[in-house]
Amino acid sequence: MTRFFFHLASRDKIMCDTKGREFADLATAYRHAVSLIHKMTLLDEVDWQGWSIRVADVNNRSLLSVLFPQAPYLPPATKRLDTTA
Repeated sequence: MTRFFFHLASRDKIMCDTKGREFADLATAYRHAVSLIHKMTLLDEVDWQGWSIRVADVNNRSLLSVLFPQAPYLPPATKRLDTTA
């Protein structure tokens, strides 16, 4: 297992992950970063445009960046039941 760190970054700021998480490989760490972004965009009404999650190793070497969506997330419309039938 490898420890990865998930730093939240914009052009002006960086919020460092000091604990990190252990995953089997970089692909799994990437999926975790995507999951974090998905949760953050659903739970917060923050404008995340221009933000990313930088995945780093224990030496703080940047391995990849995962961008937040550049447009607001709109959940799929709920289907209405047709009660006239």
